[in-house]
Amino acid sequence: MMHTEIIFKRKSYEDGFGFACMKAAYLFGITGRMDYGTESGVRIEAEGEEGRITEFIKWIENNGKNSDNILYTNSLEYDGKYKEFDIFRHSDHTLT
Repeated sequence: MMHTEIIFKRKSYEDGFGFACMKAAYLFGITGRMDYGTESGVRIEAEGEEGRITEFIKWIENNGKNSDNILYTNSLEYDGKYKEFDIFRHSDHTLT
């Protein structure tokens, strides 16, 4: 098992990619979290079998058509803190 961070920017955040990504994560047996906002970009923490993580990254590269600069780093520390895959969208705007 491994833990991977996948970081990238998107041109659009209103196209349903987050939900599609979550469905793909479940399909590949990946647990983790997608955290994103219009200013901060997308950060995915993914945990799973190495081959499944590789397939998930390929899926993102093939389906993230509005994505720029996909960068991912592998961590040797698998801690199993995620039991499912979820999405956290935060606002980059200050409330007035």
